[in-house]
Amino acid sequence: MSLNSVTVKKMLLTAGLLMVLVQGLWQLPELHDYLFPVENAELMFLRVSKEGLRIQGDLIMLNERVAYLKWFQTHNDPDQKVSMDRLFAFPVSEAIRSLAPGFFWQINIHLAHKNRLKVERKLRYLAGLLKNMGENSPVHPSQDSSAILAKTAAVSISKKQIEQLQNQLIDYNAKLMELSKQLARLENNGYKKLSTD
Repeated sequence: MSLNSVTVKKMLLTAGLLMVLVQGLWQLPELHDYLFPVENAELMFLRVSKEGLRIQGDLIMLNERVAYLKWFQTHNDPDQKVSMDRLFAFPVSEAIRSLAPGFFWQINIHLAHKNRLKVERKLRYLAGLLKNMGENSPVHPSQDSSAILAKTAAVSISKKQIEQLQNQLIDYNAKLMELSKQLARLENNGYKKLSTD
């Protein structure tokens, strides 16, 4: 009985190791490029498009935070009323603004820098994905000629889409640089009443 259970254990161990090997191989991007070139290119394009939308949302949030800090720097009256728009956009910040303006300023500068770094990371990731998509062609010489003709049309379409995404990436980088400059100016000028708080 023990000999039989040892054999079963060896077979289960071998099967488990084979499953781990297959899962590891399945995760290789080169295997996906080789087996499913067009589908993989479409999946990469979808991933890049979603990442572009996330970056756009993060840039909008960073722009709103910088505008909020500019507003606070120019309207630093202690009797400044709470705005419903700002309360919905920045609930915690707007709640503590009148109670602790110095802390409010430091927290919002920190959050703006955190958002800026997040956008920078995502832009580097997106640039890497676009570079990878531009270098890897979804057509391989091992495939038959009829499939190659159908896939070259997909390649030309995806190259146009890649160029559009690269142009968006340039635009996002320019917006991030401008917002970073504004944030640096705000941080260097500081909050006027910070020293009295």
